[in-house]
Amino acid sequence: MTEEVRITKLTRGDKRGKLEISTLDKPLIVSHEMILQHRLVEGVVITPAQLELLRFESELYLCDDTAARLLAVRQHSVGELKAKLTQRKFSVEVARRVIKKYIDRGVLDDNHYALKLAEKLVAERPCGRSYLVAHLRRKKISRELAEETADMVLTGREEIALAMASLEKRWAHLGQFELEVARNKSYNYLSRRGFSYPAARAAFEKLVNRQKED
Repeated sequence: MTEEVRITKLTRGDKRGKLEISTLDKPLIVSHEMILQHRLVEGVVITPAQLELLRFESELYLCDDTAARLLAVRQHSVGELKAKLTQRKFSVEVARRVIKKYIDRGVLDDNHYALKLAEKLVAERPCGRSYLVAHLRRKKISRELAEETADMVLTGREEIALAMASLEKRWAHLGQFELEVARNKSYNYLSRRGFSYPAARAAFEKLVNRQKED
């Protein structure tokens, strides 16, 4: 004989409710709208199909709540949000539905997010194309979009000027070394920042010459 499934306790909070069900070890967290929609009350017997629906909708509610809190802290890429929801053990289908909701609302927009990230990085910590693409990829932006965004942001900006701006931020440290040591360290640093060797060399020479003139 199949065990009867019953709502043993219903606790209402300010924003949501908690359902304790006879066959579940943990209560289900649900919205007030869900309680009203399904006419949930203590003592009511529900079918296995209704239980599965409640479990799915509870997970969907909690996933949506988690996504909203994450997005309230800062903007995310679609990939970042998907990874965080997956890490929190939400199912692929539930995460997909929640993500689609925020894409449709314009809250999740990888094009806008990638552009803002790239502009901020180049303005605050000048870098070359390869570094910029890698930075966007770490934020789980697709390679195609990362490369398109990098090209867009770097268009009209001279690589040597960016390399000089980047090197200037390190010059207080690098300038204390002998010339050849400073040169090697500068080339290595600018290489890690995604600049080409010709740009690194030109930037270093220009900065050294300017220091001599000063």
